[in-house]
Amino acid sequence: MRLIGTFCALAILVQSVVAFPSFLHNRDIDLSHLSREIDSVLARVPAEHLAKLRRDASLQKRSTFSESQLIDVSGVHAYAPPTAGQTRGPCPGLNVLANHGYFDRSGVVTFTQSVSALTSVLNLGIDTAIALVTYSIAIIGDPIALTWSIGGSYPSSIPLILPRPGGIDASHNNYESDASVTRGDSYLHNGDVWSVQLATFKKLYALQDGPDADYTKDVLIQHRKNTFDYSVQNNPHFFFAPFSGLVVATAAHNFVAYFFANHSAEKPEGYLDQKNLKSFFGITGDTIDTLVYNYGTERIPDNWYKAPNPYSLVDVVTEILESIQANPEVGAIGGNTGTVNSFVGVNLGDLTGGVINSQNLLQGNNIFCFAWAAARAGLPTALSGVTSLLGNVLNLLDTKLAPYLPALACPAIDEFNLSLFNQFPGYTQH
Repeated sequence: MRLIGTFCALAILVQSVVAFPSFLHNRDIDLSHLSREIDSVLARVPAEHLAKLRRDASLQKRSTFSESQLIDVSGVHAYAPPTAGQTRGPCPGLNVLANHGYFDRSGVVTFTQSVSALTSVLNLGIDTAIALVTYSIAIIGDPIALTWSIGGSYPSSIPLILPRPGGIDASHNNYESDASVTRGDSYLHNGDVWSVQLATFKKLYALQDGPDADYTKDVLIQHRKNTFDYSVQNNPHFFFAPFSGLVVATAAHNFVAYFFANHSAEKPEGYLDQKNLKSFFGITGDTIDTLVYNYGTERIPDNWYKAPNPYSLVDVVTEILESIQANPEVGAIGGNTGTVNSFVGVNLGDLTGGVINSQNLLQGNNIFCFAWAAARAGLPTALSGVTSLLGNVLNLLDTKLAPYLPALACPAIDEFNLSLFNQFPGYTQH
């Protein structure tokens, strides 16, 4: 059995190791410093927060309000756009943290700084933050310096041993995905997966209108369907992977409604209006026809209150399932086969030897067991037998998070036929 936390972090794994194979030849990297950093972070977490994780509480909880939720955007945390040499990337939530100095303004961030900012500013659960940051460092960062980049590549701490880390910009189809919230599909935009595509943002913006506009979870679930449909209809190389598509891109849509909403005293349950939506995506303009995207200018609004409850890995799971139940097509695994509107969904029974199928995918933990099996199936080929670094990180996460998360009891999937994905050019070429 493996933890939900380990699984969710594996959303980055299989195709990422293909993109960065040279990392995996460093088999003797000592992760004791990472272990100590995780221990140090966990030691500073309030006991009541860890108790909530143990109880497996989800977002079905009472909305509360406290002035302590107000996020400081003054002084050292005043907004400043990136300057020359500072990197920003595909994730608006990470960009705002750098633009306000909660992340290093360079865009290259340490483990401790990352976890601290994600939990204190956005109220990401400590379990989610540790899992995702640890894997970001292992796959697209520098495991010696314990750093990673929210955007482009940066120099390695030991150039003769470790290659130049690629950052999130280089992780398309590994972590960042086709059919994302506002960024473009790689094939359609010459590899630019970090810029907002204004037409996509306008489609989201138009889903609400007037002074009462509120971009709720239901609105973002509709947008999830729309972005998926657009990629099917326009991108001949659209590929929707078990990890980067089904899990990461779907979760990213849900994140917008939860993390960017203003949870004020008047609206403790959260309210995301058009002004704040534009601010978090670096958009200016008063009407839909005058909207302009300004690269790297994502900003936390004044008088903005974070969500009252940490967004745990259990919440990630729950809201992904809600999205798929509302629009079952976004739960398909597959892609276009070289022409638009040619989407072929892989038969999950053929893929898993009949253990997981379309009828039982959404039952219990099966959707995550399925993705875990996909990761395991891809490891021997992807890693060419060199598994020490990633395996050690995987085991480390299991050990550190085990006391705080429920284990997954998964059915045994003894075969996983990854060759079924070879029919999709978006799988074989990106």
